[in-house]
Amino acid sequence: MTTYATEKVGTTKDYSIFKYFDRNRIISKSHVENLRKDMNEKGQLERVTVNENWYVTDGQHRIAARMLDKKPVNFRIKKGASMTDVTVINNTGKRWNNKDWSRNYSHEEHKNNKPYLQYIEFKKTYGFPETVCTALLSEDLHDYGRKAFRAGNFKIVNYEKAKTNADQIGELTAIEPKLNVLKAALAFLNLKKLPNFKFNILKSQLEKNKRRLVSCNNVNDWVDVFIKDIYNHNLKPPHKRLVNRYI
Repeated sequence: MTTYATEKVGTTKDYSIFKYFDRNRIISKSHVENLRKDMNEKGQLERVTVNENWYVTDGQHRIAARMLDKKPVNFRIKKGASMTDVTVINNTGKRWNNKDWSRNYSHEEHKNNKPYLQYIEFKKTYGFPETVCTALLSEDLHDYGRKAFRAGNFKIVNYEKAKTNADQIGELTAIEPKLNVLKAALAFLNLKKLPNFKFNILKSQLEKNKRRLVSCNNVNDWVDVFIKDIYNHNLKPPHKRLVNRYI
């Protein structure tokens, strides 16, 4: 039996009454399967939350799992609940990833949607890890733009500059794939700030000396390896060697 908006809680097998925000994250089949197993063993311990118009603000995966097993969905009605509630719930629970946040905030209803549309394009073009993409776009070398990305106020400092840096990192990772990590990318950005740095020399030296490259645990060590074992190694005049000012 279905109970309606005059009541606070209810149970239904009429799955058609539930509506979904198109800004919400895409249903994960693996997550649904995990929930199926869990709920078949323990039951639905947490009610789905909907607003008075039956839009789901918490629990779309639970509904999908119950539908597959043709079992009733327990729900509660929270009057006035909106997409903002969906965002807060998942931000607090840390259940969303950048793909989910970008899907949400790139929607035309979000006033700051342009940076998220650019992020989606950037991620698709270069295929770097999420934190590498947000770091290059935000130029935030401490938080890498993660907090702002989740909050919906992500900003891109210079999109063309980010693409130039990404193109260069792409050329380097094509030579040595182990460079496709956040700390190596941040080290490269620091390297570019050093006097006498030239990208064509770094690329040429990497091709010659990539066997000397070792993975590092922090950015400063990556910078040190870039300089000592790659850039400066057997570098002949008139080319000028780099001095690591970050040590």
